[in-house]
Amino acid sequence: MNSTDMLAYVGAITGVIGAATGIAGSIMGYFGLRRTGEIKALELRLELVKAATDVFQKIDSVSDLLAQAKKSRDAIAAATGMYHSGARQNWQRQFEADHESLDSINETFDELNVDFSRFSMRELEKAISELYGLRTFLDGIALRNTQLIAEDDRTRESIRSHVVGRSA
Repeated sequence: MNSTDMLAYVGAITGVIGAATGIAGSIMGYFGLRRTGEIKALELRLELVKAATDVFQKIDSVSDLLAQAKKSRDAIAAATGMYHSGARQNWQRQFEADHESLDSINETFDELNVDFSRFSMRELEKAISELYGLRTFLDGIALRNTQLIAEDDRTRESIRSHVVGRSA
């Protein structure tokens, strides 16, 4: 066997090994890509569960905060003689709108309370963004009512200082 024949055999064997390695690499790459997609979907599902839990807790806390704000606003309006004023009526309309929004969010949240295991990644991303939107909206309601309660607390202090000033 001369050296050119030997070189041809070595080249053929190396080509077959290279082709087999390329095919094996492609197959492993495909499985790796599939696995990465599954892991990403799992991460999205976990993020969705965390966001849903956060929104669920936020719904409860905002509901309690609305009740507290109504009680506070009613007490201050009664103490200042403005219970039937236009300002209180405007606040009452805002309160009712917030309460309706909270009820609507509760209904929407119940619709989102499904098995997410069959959702595609796009559906998971959409559900997560909807939950983030709900959370942001709830944060706005909570902030507005927290500020209202703080304002009512300042008004209470002012009323107390006037009462103490009169009795002294």
